[in-house]
Formats: sequence, structure tokens, C-alpha cells
Amino acid sequence: MNAALEEYVHDVQIAIDEAAKEAAELTQRQLKATSPKREKGKGKGTYARNWKIKKRYDSHLVSYVVYNGKRPGMTHLLEHGHVSRNQYGSYGRVRAIPHIGPAAEAGIQRFELGVKARLRK
Repeated sequence: MNAALEEYVHDVQIAIDEAAKEAAELTQRQLKATSPKREKGKGKGTYARNWKIKKRYDSHLVSYVVYNGKRPGMTHLLEHGHVSRNQYGSYGRVRAIPHIGPAAEAGIQRFELGVKARLRK
């Protein structure tokens, strides 16, 4: 009985790992496609093309983190907007460009559907 349970746990861990990797890759592709791109100047498109995936191990659990490798500080500023000072000393707001939230939601949905489909097999 223990051997059967251990085999089932192993199969579930593999299914979850595969679904998580697939969801992280989808999130990365969507972020590369929908992230804002600078039209001109130095670093043209650097933010959009530098989304990376890191695999992390926590005891028996595996997780994937999607992050921006070159410009990690820009993620919050672009997603939520920020205060900006112009050349005359007055302040204004830079508009938010929500791109991380929709990509994360798509990744979460893909993960849930992937796990359910793999566990049905």
C-alpha cells in the first residue's frame, strides 16, 4: 500500500512540475509580447525582451519565478504608474501600463487547467 501511495505522490509531483513549467513559459511569452517597448534611445526594447524564468527548489516543492533580468525596478513603476517631475519643476503622473497582472492571471489559469488535465490521466 505504501509503495502505491509513494508512486502516486511522485506522479502528482511530476504533473505539478510540468504544469508549473508550462504556465511559467506562457507567462514569459505573454510578458515579452505585451510589455512596453521604448521607441527610441538607449536600451530600446530592453525591458520587454529580458523576462527570465528561474526554477526554485523548496524542500520537495518546485516553483518557477518569472522576473525581469535587466530592469527589475521598472516592473512596479510601469505596472502601477508613478509621479514624474518635468523640466519646469512641476509634478505629474506617468500612466500605468498593466501588463504583469494579465500575464500572471493567464499563467495561473494555465497551471490550474494543466494540473487538472494531467491528474485525470
